[in-house]
Amino acid sequence: MKVAFAGTPDFAATVLRGLISSPHEVGLVISQPDPRKGRGRKMTRTPVAGLADANGLLLRQPARISEISDEISQYDALVVAAYGQILRPDTLYAAREGAWNVHASLLPKYRGAAPVERAIMHGEIETGVTIMRMDEGLDTGPMALQRPVSIPPDMDAGELTDLLAHTGANAIVESLDLLQMGNLTLVEQDSLYATYASKVSDEDKAIRWEWGAREVHDLIRALAPHIGARTFHPAVEGPIKIWRSRVLDEETASSEIGHIKAENGCIMVSCGTGSIEVLELQIPGGRRLSARDFLLGNSLEGAFH
Repeated sequence: MKVAFAGTPDFAATVLRGLISSPHEVGLVISQPDPRKGRGRKMTRTPVAGLADANGLLLRQPARISEISDEISQYDALVVAAYGQILRPDTLYAAREGAWNVHASLLPKYRGAAPVERAIMHGEIETGVTIMRMDEGLDTGPMALQRPVSIPPDMDAGELTDLLAHTGANAIVESLDLLQMGNLTLVEQDSLYATYASKVSDEDKAIRWEWGAREVHDLIRALAPHIGARTFHPAVEGPIKIWRSRVLDEETASSEIGHIKAENGCIMVSCGTGSIEVLELQIPGGRRLSARDFLLGNSLEGAFH
């Protein structure tokens, strides 16, 4: 099939790579405009745009994807993976077989912007990828394929996103194969079981030490390696980001919530129930450091709040 592809971040680039190496022809790639990043506000290529350039593919980066719906209408299908814009009907139905989304959850669970982070935050042990024919709702369209994956207890959001991207790349190629042969069966979602994965807010990033150790650990890994779970300490100006942790104890109740025990290169913190070990952290203006390296030049006493 001749397909157009719309996507922006690394997740989408992995899916695009799978399509490029498949028998299907990627004739058009659409990505968000390149953002300006860093102190110099330099223009930075989106991962999908960079991959399109490297493979000599026709690339468009309009402010609104609806600007190029006429171009999309020349293709059999539009494949969408983490593109970053809501598609209006003129784009959704432009391609002959419609628009097909690679969504990083087992729909109808975790519809919305942050399915990976929310699944880990909620302590899920399984998630997956859904290939869905897009309609005008938010991740509400009929499903073509679902592929489950397990979430190990220490896997972070970056690792899970990468696993889901590779799973999604295989699933969309398989879906297009079936679509081309006329053998694709669509199943409607049961909205009674729908949950919503809203974008991660600043409030979501704050560690609540009164939670159980497992919940704190799940938040930390849900926000690693790009967002960072935040906490505060009286001796440090600004938020401290905690990037990696492990659960030491899940049962012991503590009367000293957030209390820090720093010794022998280790940082242990009491939670509402149980405790965690902080393995990697970062203070404002500093680099990410292991607990051992951090304690060589810093002391931590008292409690996080």
